[in-house]
Amino acid sequence: MAVAVHAGLSQLMYAGIGVDLPVPVEQRRGAAEIMYYGGDLAELMLAVALVLGWKPAGRARRALAAG
Repeated sequence: MAVAVHAGLSQLMYAGIGVDLPVPVEQRRGAAEIMYYGGDLAELMLAVALVLGWKPAGRARRALAAG
């Protein structure tokens, strides 16, 4: 849900819809691009961290019981 909201907000910001920022259009669009692509990069890094940190509890319990 957060991914979709973040992407949607950055697209609205790029288009200038519903956003009233006191900056030039080029700066607003540049910030929206950073938000859009940077958000994707951050989400990818979070997914990698989740996969690398995944340790199923079942295997650990079986090893301790056999141990």
